[in-house]
Amino acid sequence: MTLRLASFGVRGFVGQSLTPRVVMDFASAFGSFVEGQRVLLGRDTRYSSPMIHAAVTASLMGCGCEILDFGICPTPVLQFAVRRRGAAGAVSISGGHNGMGWNAMTLLGQDGAFLEPGGGETVLDRFHAGDFRKCDAQHLGAVETVSGYFDEYVQALSRVVDLEAIRRSNFTVLIDPVGGAGCLFLEDFARALGFRLVDINGQPSGYLAREPEPRPRSALQMASFIRHVQGHIGFVLSSDLGRLSLVTEAGEPASEEYTFPMVARHLLNKRPGTVVTNCCTSRMVDDLARRHGVVVEKTPVGQAYVMARLADEQGRVGGEGSGSAALPEFSPAFDGFLMMALILESLAETGASASDLVRSLPRYHMIKRRVVCSSRQAYRALEAFRGQAASLKPRAIELTDGVRLDWEDGWLHARASHTEQMIRVITEAVSKEVAGQRSEAAMRLIGQVT
Repeated sequence: MTLRLASFGVRGFVGQSLTPRVVMDFASAFGSFVEGQRVLLGRDTRYSSPMIHAAVTASLMGCGCEILDFGICPTPVLQFAVRRRGAAGAVSISGGHNGMGWNAMTLLGQDGAFLEPGGGETVLDRFHAGDFRKCDAQHLGAVETVSGYFDEYVQALSRVVDLEAIRRSNFTVLIDPVGGAGCLFLEDFARALGFRLVDINGQPSGYLAREPEPRPRSALQMASFIRHVQGHIGFVLSSDLGRLSLVTEAGEPASEEYTFPMVARHLLNKRPGTVVTNCCTSRMVDDLARRHGVVVEKTPVGQAYVMARLADEQGRVGGEGSGSAALPEFSPAFDGFLMMALILESLAETGASASDLVRSLPRYHMIKRRVVCSSRQAYRALEAFRGQAASLKPRAIELTDGVRLDWEDGWLHARASHTEQMIRVITEAVSKEVAGQRSEAAMRLIGQVT
Protein backbone atom coordinates (compact mmCIF):
# COMPACT_ATOMS: atom_id res chain seq x y z
CA MET A 1 0.00 0.00 0.00
CA THR A 2 1.54 3.30 -1.12
CA LEU A 3 1.94 6.23 1.25
CA ARG A 4 -0.11 9.18 0.00
CA LEU A 5 1.44 12.56 0.80
CA ALA A 6 -0.36 15.86 0.24
CA SER A 7 0.21 19.43 1.32
CA PHE A 8 -2.43 19.00 4.03
CA GLY A 9 -1.58 15.53 5.34
CA VAL A 10 -0.52 11.96 4.92
CA ARG A 11 -2.58 8.80 4.38
CA GLY A 12 -1.55 5.16 4.32
CA PHE A 13 -2.12 1.57 5.35
CA VAL A 14 -1.03 1.16 8.97
CA GLY A 15 2.04 -1.02 9.46
CA GLN A 16 2.90 -0.99 5.77
CA SER A 17 3.16 2.54 4.40
CA LEU A 18 1.94 4.42 7.49
CA THR A 19 4.46 3.38 10.14
CA PRO A 20 5.29 4.96 13.54
CA ARG A 21 8.47 6.40 12.03
CA VAL A 22 6.52 8.08 9.22
CA VAL A 23 3.97 9.42 11.72
CA MET A 24 6.63 10.84 14.03
CA ASP A 25 8.59 12.45 11.20
CA PHE A 26 5.46 14.01 9.69
CA ALA A 27 4.28 15.33 13.07
CA SER A 28 7.77 16.68 13.77
CA ALA A 29 7.75 18.48 10.43
CA PHE A 30 4.43 20.11 11.33
CA GLY A 31 5.57 20.98 14.85
CA SER A 32 8.64 22.60 13.33
CA PHE A 33 6.50 24.50 10.82
CA VAL A 34 4.36 26.04 13.60
CA GLU A 35 7.56 26.78 15.56
CA GLY A 36 6.43 25.06 18.73
CA GLN A 37 3.22 27.06 19.13
CA ARG A 38 -0.18 25.80 20.33
CA VAL A 39 -1.60 22.82 18.38
CA LEU A 40 -4.96 21.07 18.78
CA LEU A 41 -5.01 17.28 18.51
CA GLY A 42 -7.97 14.96 17.90
CA ARG A 43 -8.51 11.40 16.72
CA ASP A 44 -11.13 8.90 15.65
CA THR A 45 -11.87 5.45 17.06
CA ARG A 46 -9.89 3.20 14.70
CA TYR A 47 -7.69 0.51 16.27
CA SER A 48 -4.57 2.31 15.07
CA SER A 49 -5.55 5.81 16.17
CA PRO A 50 -4.29 5.56 19.80
CA MET A 51 -0.87 4.47 18.51
CA ILE A 52 -0.73 7.32 16.01
CA HIS A 53 -2.01 9.71 18.66
CA ALA A 54 0.83 8.73 21.01
CA ALA A 55 3.43 9.15 18.27
CA VAL A 56 2.08 12.54 17.25
CA THR A 57 1.93 13.73 20.87
CA ALA A 58 5.56 12.77 21.52
CA SER A 59 6.75 14.40 18.33
CA LEU A 60 4.91 17.67 18.92
CA MET A 61 6.19 17.80 22.49
CA GLY A 62 9.71 17.31 21.15
CA CYS A 63 9.18 20.42 19.01
CA GLY A 64 8.09 22.39 22.08
CA CYS A 65 4.40 22.59 21.14
CA GLU A 66 1.64 23.29 23.61
CA ILE A 67 -0.85 20.52 22.82
CA LEU A 68 -4.57 20.82 23.54
CA ASP A 69 -5.75 17.22 23.37
CA PHE A 70 -9.40 16.88 22.33
CA GLY A 71 -9.28 13.07 22.46
CA ILE A 72 -11.88 11.38 20.25
CA CYS A 73 -13.16 14.28 18.17
CA PRO A 74 -14.72 14.56 14.69
CA THR A 75 -12.49 16.45 12.28
CA PRO A 76 -15.02 19.28 11.59
CA VAL A 77 -15.47 19.91 15.32
CA LEU A 78 -11.69 20.19 15.67
CA GLN A 79 -11.64 22.57 12.70
CA PHE A 80 -14.28 24.73 14.35
CA ALA A 81 -12.17 24.99 17.52
CA VAL A 82 -8.84 26.07 16.02
CA ARG A 83 -9.45 29.81 15.78
CA ARG A 84 -11.45 29.91 19.00
CA ARG A 85 -8.54 28.35 20.90
CA GLY A 86 -5.96 30.66 19.36
CA ALA A 87 -4.00 27.74 17.92
CA ALA A 88 -1.36 27.83 15.22
CA GLY A 89 -2.93 24.71 13.74
CA ALA A 90 -4.20 21.22 14.47
CA VAL A 91 -3.69 17.57 13.64
CA SER A 92 -6.71 15.33 13.08
CA ILE A 93 -6.06 11.57 13.10
CA SER A 94 -8.77 9.81 11.13
CA GLY A 95 -9.14 7.39 8.25
CA GLY A 96 -12.30 9.24 7.20
CA HIS A 97 -14.06 7.44 4.35
CA ASN A 98 -11.25 4.89 3.86
CA GLY A 99 -11.67 1.26 4.88
CA MET A 100 -10.25 -0.89 7.67
CA GLY A 101 -6.49 -0.73 8.02
CA TRP A 102 -6.19 2.79 6.64
CA ASN A 103 -5.52 5.88 8.69
CA ALA A 104 -4.40 9.45 8.08
CA MET A 105 -3.11 12.64 9.65
CA THR A 106 -4.81 15.79 8.40
CA LEU A 107 -3.06 19.10 9.03
CA LEU A 108 -5.12 22.19 9.76
CA GLY A 109 -3.92 25.79 9.54
CA GLN A 110 -4.55 28.60 12.02
CA ASP A 111 -7.90 29.35 10.35
CA GLY A 112 -9.12 25.77 10.91
CA ALA A 113 -9.12 24.93 7.19
CA PHE A 114 -6.91 22.26 5.65
CA LEU A 115 -3.36 23.57 5.59
CA GLU A 116 -2.90 25.78 2.54
CA PRO A 117 -0.52 24.54 -0.20
CA GLY A 118 2.33 26.95 0.53
CA GLY A 119 2.55 25.94 4.17
CA GLY A 120 1.97 22.32 3.27
CA GLU A 121 4.90 22.31 0.87
CA THR A 122 7.12 23.65 3.66
CA VAL A 123 5.98 20.79 5.89
CA LEU A 124 6.70 18.26 3.13
CA ASP A 125 10.16 19.75 2.56
CA ARG A 126 10.99 19.39 6.26
CA PHE A 127 9.57 15.85 6.28
CA HIS A 128 11.73 14.71 3.38
CA ALA A 129 14.83 16.50 4.67
CA GLY A 130 14.42 15.32 8.27
CA ASP A 131 14.83 18.96 9.30
CA PHE A 132 13.02 19.13 12.64
CA ARG A 133 12.92 21.55 15.55
CA LYS A 134 14.52 19.92 18.64
CA CYS A 135 13.98 21.14 22.21
CA ASP A 136 15.98 20.26 25.32
CA ALA A 137 14.41 18.86 28.49
CA GLN A 138 13.65 22.30 29.91
CA HIS A 139 11.76 23.44 26.80
CA LEU A 140 9.67 20.41 25.82
CA GLY A 141 6.01 20.95 25.05
CA ALA A 142 3.16 20.14 27.42
CA VAL A 143 -0.21 18.43 26.99
CA GLU A 144 -3.55 19.68 28.31
CA THR A 145 -6.67 17.53 28.01
CA VAL A 146 -9.69 19.51 26.79
CA SER A 147 -13.29 18.65 27.72
CA GLY A 148 -16.65 20.31 27.20
CA TYR A 149 -15.72 21.64 23.76
CA PHE A 150 -18.80 20.17 22.06
CA ASP A 151 -21.07 22.44 24.10
CA GLU A 152 -19.39 25.48 22.55
CA TYR A 153 -19.67 23.93 19.10
CA VAL A 154 -23.34 22.98 19.30
CA GLN A 155 -24.30 26.36 20.78
CA ALA A 156 -22.70 28.08 17.79
CA LEU A 157 -24.41 25.65 15.42
CA SER A 158 -27.76 26.38 17.07
CA ARG A 159 -27.35 30.04 16.13
CA VAL A 160 -27.13 29.38 12.37
CA VAL A 161 -30.32 27.30 12.09
CA ASP A 162 -33.95 27.85 13.15
CA LEU A 163 -33.72 25.75 16.28
CA GLU A 164 -37.35 26.28 17.30
CA ALA A 165 -38.67 25.17 13.90
CA ILE A 166 -36.66 21.94 14.14
CA ARG A 167 -37.78 21.30 17.71
CA ARG A 168 -41.46 21.91 16.88
CA SER A 169 -41.28 19.28 14.13
CA ASN A 170 -40.65 16.43 16.60
CA PHE A 171 -38.53 14.57 14.09
CA THR A 172 -37.37 10.99 14.50
CA VAL A 173 -33.89 10.88 12.99
CA LEU A 174 -31.70 7.86 12.29
CA ILE A 175 -27.94 8.45 12.36
CA ASP A 176 -25.19 5.96 11.50
CA PRO A 177 -21.68 7.26 12.38
CA VAL A 178 -20.11 3.83 11.58
CA GLY A 179 -18.68 3.54 15.10
CA GLY A 180 -16.50 6.57 14.42
CA ALA A 181 -15.62 9.87 16.06
CA GLY A 182 -19.19 11.18 16.03
CA CYS A 183 -20.59 8.48 18.31
CA LEU A 184 -19.83 10.27 21.57
CA PHE A 185 -21.72 13.41 20.53
CA LEU A 186 -24.95 12.14 18.95
CA GLU A 187 -27.09 12.37 22.08
CA ASP A 188 -25.97 15.93 22.84
CA PHE A 189 -26.62 16.87 19.21
CA ALA A 190 -30.12 15.34 19.32
CA ARG A 191 -30.89 17.01 22.64
CA ALA A 192 -29.82 20.42 21.37
CA LEU A 193 -31.93 20.17 18.20
CA GLY A 194 -34.83 18.45 19.94
CA PHE A 195 -35.31 15.33 17.84
CA ARG A 196 -35.73 11.69 18.76
CA LEU A 197 -32.50 9.86 17.96
CA VAL A 198 -32.23 6.31 16.65
CA ASP A 199 -28.55 5.49 16.33
CA ILE A 200 -27.07 2.68 14.26
CA ASN A 201 -23.45 1.60 14.73
CA GLY A 202 -23.42 4.27 17.42
CA GLN A 203 -20.90 2.70 19.78
CA PRO A 204 -17.31 3.91 19.32
CA SER A 205 -15.34 1.02 17.88
CA GLY A 206 -12.23 0.38 15.86
CA TYR A 207 -14.26 -2.09 13.82
CA LEU A 208 -16.12 -0.61 10.85
CA ALA A 209 -19.45 -2.40 10.59
CA ARG A 210 -19.99 -1.17 7.03
CA GLU A 211 -18.12 0.58 4.26
CA PRO A 212 -17.23 3.98 5.79
CA GLU A 213 -17.87 5.98 2.61
CA PRO A 214 -21.50 7.23 2.64
CA ARG A 215 -23.36 6.00 -0.43
CA PRO A 216 -26.52 4.00 -1.16
CA ARG A 217 -24.94 0.59 -0.55
CA SER A 218 -23.62 1.82 2.82
CA ALA A 219 -27.17 2.79 3.76
CA LEU A 220 -28.91 -0.55 3.19
CA GLN A 221 -28.99 -1.43 6.89
CA MET A 222 -30.70 1.85 7.74
CA ALA A 223 -33.02 1.67 4.74
CA SER A 224 -34.28 -1.73 5.83
CA PHE A 225 -36.00 -0.49 8.97
CA ILE A 226 -36.43 3.30 8.90
CA ARG A 227 -40.14 2.85 8.20
CA HIS A 228 -40.51 0.47 11.14
CA VAL A 229 -39.34 3.15 13.60
CA GLN A 230 -41.33 5.86 11.75
CA GLY A 231 -38.21 7.83 10.98
CA HIS A 232 -38.50 11.10 9.11
CA ILE A 233 -34.97 10.91 7.68
CA GLY A 234 -31.75 8.97 8.10
CA PHE A 235 -28.14 10.13 7.86
CA VAL A 236 -25.18 7.90 6.96
CA LEU A 237 -21.80 9.39 7.89
CA SER A 238 -18.11 8.80 7.30
CA SER A 239 -16.03 7.94 10.37
CA ASP A 240 -14.68 11.52 10.63
CA LEU A 241 -18.10 13.17 10.02
CA GLY A 242 -16.93 14.95 6.88
CA ARG A 243 -19.24 13.15 4.44
CA LEU A 244 -22.94 12.30 4.50
CA SER A 245 -25.62 10.54 2.50
CA LEU A 246 -29.27 10.20 3.44
CA VAL A 247 -32.15 7.75 3.54
CA THR A 248 -35.72 8.98 3.00
CA GLU A 249 -38.67 8.18 5.25
CA ALA A 250 -39.78 5.68 2.58
CA GLY A 251 -36.58 3.66 2.97
CA GLU A 252 -34.93 4.91 -0.22
CA PRO A 253 -31.17 5.49 0.00
CA ALA A 254 -30.26 8.66 -1.89
CA SER A 255 -26.94 9.00 -3.68
CA GLU A 256 -24.29 11.00 -1.86
CA GLU A 257 -24.50 13.35 -4.85
CA TYR A 258 -27.80 14.71 -3.49
CA THR A 259 -26.35 15.94 -0.19
CA PHE A 260 -24.62 19.09 -1.42
CA PRO A 261 -27.45 20.16 -3.77
CA MET A 262 -29.96 19.80 -0.91
CA VAL A 263 -27.85 21.95 1.40
CA ALA A 264 -27.01 24.48 -1.33
CA ARG A 265 -30.65 24.89 -2.41
CA HIS A 266 -31.75 25.50 1.17
CA LEU A 267 -29.08 28.14 1.78
CA LEU A 268 -29.57 29.87 -1.59
CA ASN A 269 -33.31 30.12 -0.92
CA LYS A 270 -32.43 32.11 2.20
CA ARG A 271 -29.68 34.26 0.68
CA PRO A 272 -28.12 33.91 -2.79
CA GLY A 273 -24.36 33.94 -3.25
CA THR A 274 -21.47 32.31 -5.05
CA VAL A 275 -21.35 28.50 -4.96
CA VAL A 276 -18.03 26.65 -4.99
CA THR A 277 -17.66 23.00 -5.94
CA ASN A 278 -15.24 20.71 -7.73
CA CYS A 279 -15.05 19.66 -11.37
CA CYS A 280 -16.97 16.41 -10.94
CA THR A 281 -19.98 17.32 -8.82
CA SER A 282 -23.45 16.77 -10.30
CA ARG A 283 -24.90 19.32 -12.68
CA MET A 284 -27.76 19.61 -10.19
CA VAL A 285 -25.64 22.28 -8.49
CA ASP A 286 -25.22 24.27 -11.73
CA ASP A 287 -28.98 24.13 -12.36
CA LEU A 288 -29.78 25.37 -8.85
CA ALA A 289 -27.27 28.19 -9.12
CA ARG A 290 -28.75 29.23 -12.47
CA ARG A 291 -32.23 29.40 -10.94
CA HIS A 292 -30.93 31.75 -8.26
CA GLY A 293 -28.83 33.80 -10.67
CA VAL A 294 -25.53 33.07 -8.94
CA VAL A 295 -22.09 31.97 -10.12
CA VAL A 296 -20.62 28.48 -9.68
CA GLU A 297 -16.85 28.39 -9.20
CA LYS A 298 -15.18 25.05 -10.07
CA THR A 299 -12.01 23.77 -8.35
CA PRO A 300 -9.88 20.64 -8.34
CA VAL A 301 -11.20 17.81 -6.16
CA GLY A 302 -10.57 18.21 -2.43
CA GLN A 303 -11.79 20.10 0.60
CA ALA A 304 -8.65 22.26 0.67
CA TYR A 305 -9.31 23.63 -2.82
CA VAL A 306 -13.01 24.26 -2.20
CA MET A 307 -12.45 26.10 1.08
CA ALA A 308 -9.63 28.20 -0.38
CA ARG A 309 -11.84 29.32 -3.28
CA LEU A 310 -14.73 30.02 -0.90
CA ALA A 311 -12.46 32.35 1.04
CA ASP A 312 -11.17 34.05 -2.12
CA GLU A 313 -14.65 34.56 -3.59
CA GLN A 314 -16.44 35.20 -0.28
CA GLY A 315 -18.74 32.39 -1.35
CA ARG A 316 -22.09 31.49 0.18
CA VAL A 317 -21.70 27.70 0.26
CA GLY A 318 -19.24 25.07 -0.92
CA GLY A 319 -19.18 21.32 -1.23
CA GLU A 320 -18.53 18.22 -3.29
CA GLY A 321 -20.48 15.34 -4.75
CA SER A 322 -18.88 12.95 -2.27
CA GLY A 323 -21.52 14.04 0.26
CA SER A 324 -19.86 17.15 1.67
CA ALA A 325 -20.90 20.74 2.30
CA ALA A 326 -19.50 23.76 4.13
CA LEU A 327 -20.98 27.03 5.33
CA PRO A 328 -17.99 29.39 5.51
CA GLU A 329 -19.71 31.84 7.86
CA PHE A 330 -19.84 29.00 10.41
CA SER A 331 -16.62 27.04 9.91
CA PRO A 332 -14.05 26.27 7.16
CA ALA A 333 -14.98 22.58 7.16
CA PHE A 334 -17.02 19.90 5.45
CA ASP A 335 -19.19 19.25 8.48
CA GLY A 336 -21.64 16.38 9.00
CA PHE A 337 -23.33 17.93 12.06
CA LEU A 338 -23.87 21.16 10.12
CA MET A 339 -25.24 19.30 7.09
CA MET A 340 -27.69 17.34 9.24
CA ALA A 341 -28.87 20.52 10.98
CA LEU A 342 -29.41 22.38 7.70
CA ILE A 343 -31.31 19.50 6.09
CA LEU A 344 -33.52 19.17 9.19
CA GLU A 345 -34.14 22.93 9.04
CA SER A 346 -35.16 22.55 5.39
CA LEU A 347 -37.61 19.78 6.31
CA ALA A 348 -39.02 21.86 9.16
CA GLU A 349 -39.43 25.11 7.25
CA THR A 350 -40.89 23.62 4.06
CA GLY A 351 -43.05 20.95 5.67
CA ALA A 352 -41.85 18.61 2.93
CA SER A 353 -40.76 15.02 3.45
CA ALA A 354 -37.25 13.82 2.71
CA SER A 355 -38.64 12.04 -0.36
CA ASP A 356 -40.18 15.31 -1.55
CA LEU A 357 -36.87 17.16 -1.21
CA VAL A 358 -35.00 14.48 -3.15
CA ARG A 359 -37.62 14.24 -5.94
CA SER A 360 -37.74 18.02 -6.40
CA LEU A 361 -34.06 18.23 -7.37
CA PRO A 362 -33.04 18.12 -11.07
CA ARG A 363 -32.55 14.52 -12.16
CA TYR A 364 -29.52 13.20 -14.03
CA HIS A 365 -27.90 9.81 -14.49
CA MET A 366 -24.37 9.44 -13.16
CA ILE A 367 -21.94 6.57 -13.64
CA LYS A 368 -18.77 6.28 -11.52
CA ARG A 369 -16.02 3.92 -12.68
CA ARG A 370 -12.34 3.37 -11.99
CA VAL A 371 -9.21 2.08 -13.67
CA VAL A 372 -6.73 0.55 -11.21
CA CYS A 373 -3.16 1.52 -12.11
CA SER A 374 -0.03 3.10 -10.67
CA SER A 375 0.28 6.88 -10.37
CA ARG A 376 2.83 6.92 -13.20
CA GLN A 377 0.50 4.96 -15.48
CA ALA A 378 -2.43 7.16 -14.47
CA TYR A 379 -0.83 10.42 -15.53
CA ARG A 380 0.47 8.91 -18.76
CA ALA A 381 -2.99 7.55 -19.56
CA LEU A 382 -4.68 10.88 -18.81
CA GLU A 383 -2.25 12.69 -21.09
CA ALA A 384 -3.07 10.23 -23.87
CA PHE A 385 -6.80 10.57 -23.16
CA ARG A 386 -6.53 14.33 -23.41
CA GLY A 387 -5.05 13.94 -26.89
CA GLN A 388 -7.87 11.68 -28.03
CA ALA A 389 -10.76 13.41 -26.25
CA ALA A 390 -11.80 15.35 -29.35
CA SER A 391 -12.94 12.04 -30.89
CA LEU A 392 -15.85 12.06 -28.40
CA LYS A 393 -16.99 15.40 -29.90
CA PRO A 394 -17.38 17.42 -26.70
CA ARG A 395 -18.50 21.03 -26.72
CA ALA A 396 -15.53 21.93 -24.48
CA ILE A 397 -12.44 20.34 -22.91
CA GLU A 398 -11.35 21.65 -19.50
CA LEU A 399 -8.12 20.78 -17.63
CA THR A 400 -8.49 22.24 -14.12
CA ASP A 401 -8.16 18.77 -12.58
CA GLY A 402 -7.50 15.88 -14.95
CA VAL A 403 -9.63 16.03 -18.10
CA ARG A 404 -13.25 17.18 -18.19
CA LEU A 405 -15.42 17.02 -21.32
CA ASP A 406 -18.70 18.92 -21.59
CA TRP A 407 -21.71 18.43 -23.85
CA GLU A 408 -25.08 20.18 -23.88
CA ASP A 409 -26.68 17.24 -22.09
CA GLY A 410 -23.89 16.17 -19.72
CA TRP A 411 -20.20 15.86 -18.93
CA LEU A 412 -17.39 13.38 -18.30
CA HIS A 413 -14.44 13.77 -15.93
CA ALA A 414 -11.30 11.61 -15.65
CA ARG A 415 -8.61 12.23 -13.06
CA ALA A 416 -5.94 10.46 -11.07
CA SER A 417 -7.07 9.75 -7.50
CA HIS A 418 -5.22 11.63 -4.77
CA THR A 419 -5.70 8.81 -2.25
CA GLU A 420 -5.67 5.57 -4.24
CA GLN A 421 -3.79 4.00 -7.14
CA MET A 422 -6.42 4.53 -9.82
CA ILE A 423 -8.05 6.79 -12.37
CA ARG A 424 -11.60 7.83 -11.53
CA VAL A 425 -14.00 8.27 -14.44
CA ILE A 426 -17.34 9.97 -13.72
CA THR A 427 -19.99 10.57 -16.35
CA GLU A 428 -23.33 12.36 -16.03
CA ALA A 429 -26.04 12.92 -18.63
CA VAL A 430 -29.77 13.45 -18.97
CA SER A 431 -30.04 9.99 -20.57
CA LYS A 432 -28.77 6.89 -18.80
CA GLU A 433 -27.92 5.33 -22.16
CA VAL A 434 -25.84 8.32 -23.26
CA ALA A 435 -23.99 8.39 -19.94
CA GLY A 436 -23.21 4.70 -20.34
CA GLN A 437 -21.96 5.10 -23.92
CA ARG A 438 -19.64 7.96 -23.00
CA SER A 439 -18.34 6.10 -19.97
CA GLU A 440 -17.55 3.03 -22.08
CA ALA A 441 -15.82 5.11 -24.72
CA ALA A 442 -13.63 6.85 -22.14
CA MET A 443 -12.76 3.57 -20.44
CA ARG A 444 -11.68 2.11 -23.79
CA LEU A 445 -9.43 5.08 -24.57
CA ILE A 446 -7.85 5.07 -21.11
CA GLY A 447 -7.50 1.28 -21.14
CA GLN A 448 -5.39 1.43 -24.29
CA VAL A 449 -2.60 3.05 -22.23
CA THR A 450 -2.96 1.38 -18.82
